[in-house]
Amino acid sequence: MLQYFAHMETTNYRKPHIPALDGLRAAAVLIICWYHIWQQSWLAPYLHIGGKTLSFDAVPRTGYLFVDLMLLLSAFLLFLPHAESMVYGTPAPAVGPFYKKRAARIVPSYYLAALTMFSVSLIAGKYGSFGEAFRDIGATLTFTQTLSAQTYIGTKVNGVLWTAAIEVAFYLMFPLLAKAFRKKPCLTWAGMTAIGLLYMEFMVIRREDILRVSLNQLPAFAGVFANGMMASYLYVLADKKLNRRRPWWVLAASTALFVASVLAIRAGMNVAASTRTLQLTQAKLRYPMALFFTTLVFSMSLGGKPFELIFGNRLMRFFAGISYNLYLWHQWLAVHLKEMRIPFWTGEKPPNMTGNILWQRQYTALCFFVAIAVAVLLTYCFERPVARALLKKRTSKEND
Repeated sequence: MLQYFAHMETTNYRKPHIPALDGLRAAAVLIICWYHIWQQSWLAPYLHIGGKTLSFDAVPRTGYLFVDLMLLLSAFLLFLPHAESMVYGTPAPAVGPFYKKRAARIVPSYYLAALTMFSVSLIAGKYGSFGEAFRDIGATLTFTQTLSAQTYIGTKVNGVLWTAAIEVAFYLMFPLLAKAFRKKPCLTWAGMTAIGLLYMEFMVIRREDILRVSLNQLPAFAGVFANGMMASYLYVLADKKLNRRRPWWVLAASTALFVASVLAIRAGMNVAASTRTLQLTQAKLRYPMALFFTTLVFSMSLGGKPFELIFGNRLMRFFAGISYNLYLWHQWLAVHLKEMRIPFWTGEKPPNMTGNILWQRQYTALCFFVAIAVAVLLTYCFERPVARALLKKRTSKEND
């Protein structure tokens, strides 16, 4: 969901916007969308070149790994003004405006999606009882759906919304974590990392009986968030040391680190794609992949203009701008298009199970088109106008 969660006003920071990270956010969301659409289509991507076939099947097959990248990016971007406060001695961001901006920009679109999807499920008779329906929508609207298997794994609303619950929980704790990090960065990073690693070892990896539920609880991401915050601090330190200049050796080092990070991430994806114990492997890969994502974010942030030109172009900024609603709606739309047999298919078995390659291609293209169209509509006609109105209204009240 989301790196829109991480977009934050940083007016005091000397470099409030890192264009290359727009492209990284867009790429992460698009890969996650591809993964969920692939789950319905089974379309294996490949490319024929000079009599050889190159397979990219590992990309959509392991797209779920990039949720961790979005969460890490969130921590990185949210901590930037705090890192600036540490390095440049500027005032620390106020807590009140932080919560107001997060709520204004996140909650309306989330509630619109959740209530719409719940209503469709309710009308379709997918709930066995009023109690089941009430628990599902109640947990979803309070961002507590991950705390119960019924409302997390068995939700009839939208499976991808669990990430919002993790982000909101992180938001609630963030001011305290940021304060601790400003005072003792290494100790706070080590403590958060230890919590994440210990939780993963004793509550996830060694507890396969509850693995499906415990894998994506807040403590499981403590190390991911810690790395994002530390990378943000190190970036501001380096940016100050370089006086915002990027000599050739910095560009060369950033490029080398970027390439190494991509190769390491690719290796992790190949491991995940070949495993038979999907969630157990995901648990074991979480922290190593978080380290690779950290070096990726750091190298792209420090790389300067070359990375801005490649990843911060207009197209990538466009996808970054609609990424929140694209994330919220893509899976739900893909599932319902298939249920409604759009594109049309006949028979009892879905065409992905019969190897209908033409349908698979048409369906994949249609899913992306519809999801992007819906995301554009909701971003520009609902999300942004509502956020502006809420923030303007609250600012007016504060000034009265």
